[in-house]
Amino acid sequence: MLAVILLIVHTIIAGALIWMVLLEMSKFAELGGAFGSGAAYTMFGRKKGLDTQGKITVALAVAFFVMCFLTSWVLSR
Repeated sequence: MLAVILLIVHTIIAGALIWMVLLEMSKFAELGGAFGSGAAYTMFGRKKGLDTQGKITVALAVAFFVMCFLTSWVLSR
């Protein structure tokens, strides 16, 4: 039962992470961002720190990483 719950939570976190990464990528959807310049919003200098959306993306990535180990550990037992 625990394995099923962990797999469901893992799937939800994976879906949310994919959604947030796609939202982050839409910021750099211009032609310069397509080639990796990342200078779309640098009129007044480099962007410092992460906005709220970036912090959520990082938190979901860490949660996904932890859930990968936890799920594999539970399923191997």
